[in-house]
Amino acid sequence: MDLYISPMSCSLAAHIACLEAGLTPTLQRVDRKAKTLDDGRDYRAIAPQGNVPVIALPGGGWLSESVAVLQYIADLAPASQLAPAAGTLERYRLMEWLNFITSELHKKLLWMVFSSKTSPELRVWARANATATLDHAARHLAEHDYLVGGRFTVADIYLFWALLVAPHGGISLDAHPALGSYVTRIQQRPSVQAALAHDYPLYAREAAAGNAPRSVAGEAR
Repeated sequence: MDLYISPMSCSLAAHIACLEAGLTPTLQRVDRKAKTLDDGRDYRAIAPQGNVPVIALPGGGWLSESVAVLQYIADLAPASQLAPAAGTLERYRLMEWLNFITSELHKKLLWMVFSSKTSPELRVWARANATATLDHAARHLAEHDYLVGGRFTVADIYLFWALLVAPHGGISLDAHPALGSYVTRIQQRPSVQAALAHDYPLYAREAAAGNAPRSVAGEAR
């Protein structure tokens, strides 16, 4: 399975999910500025919006958007319990958290502070208005180890990525110790360590070549 990524972007979550599911994807790096693959192909021919993650489907075609990709990966390996069974209340709780992360944290806050397309005013606004979003996640994680059903799911993987990169964009977790300890705990998982070991060197090379964004989150999309 081909998984299209940009180092340290939200595609890190899809890579971690694959490793947790026992899958070994073929990673295809996307140049985040030129939107080309390492072999020179135009990535927009695969993903017209130029976003990651995207996975190649067995029957042809591609699947995009983190919320869809993460659930697809989880459903490829149901024994991994990365997602509750379809149709259960817990599955809807998973979707509830995934949509909260992608809309309220990823797009509303992280994209604002990391994207080259936003203004300084919008970045200031995002940092100033992060508290309520972080409060919501922190309240839950102060009482629960994970987001859904007392076990590690793809929602935790996505939230981990978001919280890992947030401080690099000036969104501090200092006022939310439950979030800081959550990130530290999840970062110890072997799948997370392996995915970070892959992405960090690639990101460092991009930075050295002047082809990296202001922080490790990239365009956060």
